[in-house]
Amino acid sequence: MKRWWLIVSAVGILGIGIVLALRSPLGAIAQERLATVAFTPQERTTLVSLESALSRLVETVQPTVVHIKVKKRLPQVQAPDDSRMRQFFRRFGIPDDELPRWFEFPSPRFIEGEGSGVIIRSDGYILTNDHVVSGADEVEVTFADGSKANGTVLRAPNMDIALVKVDRENLPAAVLGDSSTVKPGQIVFAFGSPFGLEKTVTMGIVSAVGRREVIRGADMPRFYPDLIQTDAAINGGNSGGPLVNTRGEVIGINTAIVSGLTGGNVGVGFAIPVNRVKSVIRRLIEKGSYVRGYLGVALDDLTPEMKEELKVERGALVVQVERNSPADKAGIQAGDVIVEMDGKPIEDQVALRDMIAEKGPEAEARFKIVRGGRTLTVSAKLTTHPEDVKAPPVRGKAEVGAQTALEKLGIRVGSIPDDMRKVFDRQQGAFVTEIDRDSPAAEGGLQVGDLIIALNDKPINSPSEFEQAAGSLKSGQRVRLRVLRQVDDKVFETLVMFRVP
Repeated sequence: MKRWWLIVSAVGILGIGIVLALRSPLGAIAQERLATVAFTPQERTTLVSLESALSRLVETVQPTVVHIKVKKRLPQVQAPDDSRMRQFFRRFGIPDDELPRWFEFPSPRFIEGEGSGVIIRSDGYILTNDHVVSGADEVEVTFADGSKANGTVLRAPNMDIALVKVDRENLPAAVLGDSSTVKPGQIVFAFGSPFGLEKTVTMGIVSAVGRREVIRGADMPRFYPDLIQTDAAINGGNSGGPLVNTRGEVIGINTAIVSGLTGGNVGVGFAIPVNRVKSVIRRLIEKGSYVRGYLGVALDDLTPEMKEELKVERGALVVQVERNSPADKAGIQAGDVIVEMDGKPIEDQVALRDMIAEKGPEAEARFKIVRGGRTLTVSAKLTTHPEDVKAPPVRGKAEVGAQTALEKLGIRVGSIPDDMRKVFDRQQGAFVTEIDRDSPAAEGGLQVGDLIIALNDKPINSPSEFEQAAGSLKSGQRVRLRVLRQVDDKVFETLVMFRVP
């Protein structure tokens, strides 16, 4: 009976505690947390439909977005004169041949960088910013499924556009939209790998179009005449990733941000319009480079007052003409208004710049100009833009995939030294003279001084045979090297295995 009374008392006390808790401020908070918004059935349906649509958009675009990691080799550090230090350690009986362990300087290391890219063709072409891959010795692409591949770069530096070509087929490719239809207020999504966080997407709106900016990067300053501004969060590592509209089409390439002291996003990001990219892509794939046409004029836009005074509705004002340039030879003068090129109306200076660049060097172009109330037609033979003449060399179409063994495997080979021919008792093979210390070959155990005599069971008789065989290897393929190696006074045949990066 006593036990039963204790149980009843405990239950009663617990009930009183619950009532007091619900009446207390903390209890009220707990009740509020359980409350949900009283949406109408139509509102609930609309929200669920919106969430479903956004999720499907991301699921469709995300597989086309890649993470790009680059390495740039630093120059060799010259070791200082350590003769005095050697004399010091000799006093303690330490021989000179043991001192390199104390004074060895590291071999050349790398600066690493990262960015984003978007697959634009299923046969392995990936679009990114040039400043992401500028100066890179190695480019590694990580796909949405986690697989990796090394790429070869095709660059258009002054357009800040580059293509990374990987040896892959049947890749999911993004759809390139029409950036001429983009308007402020439209919803957009920025994809990429900010701060190395892969598979990231942010949402915002188009804040403005037609922004003109000069942005000084780590390698060179670049002029961007026509950027899309967005408040979708863009940070370091987003460069090269796609800016996408609500149809899942790429309308821009995320390129730069205006940032505060922290270097992070403050709601002002920029993307290169995709229409400016399309012709660059085509030229890079077809010819291996993008070289712009050059007229030799400095241009400006017309103000409303100028249009009224000069009696023109649109066009580009010539403010300067370079001596002996195509424009000078054609008779174009400062103060002229170019209103047409090859029969196409000119809206503003940006449109004219693009048309001249796209026309290319050595091309004939016809210009309709307005001068002092008169309309004239002149012809000019364009030349190569001076900045493109000085541009760094790029790998052409025929060279894509034709990497050396050092580039592909991290190995450099040469002929067998005369003294090693006697050691190996062999006249044929590829003698390893250099290994990238961060390469799969080094991790697999290959050493400088090894003599490669077979690659995947194929005999190797010379350095050229090894280069040719290595060049045909595909990313992800397993490599089996049979090598001869000297250990002390003996020679061993050793198997080295690793995968092509």
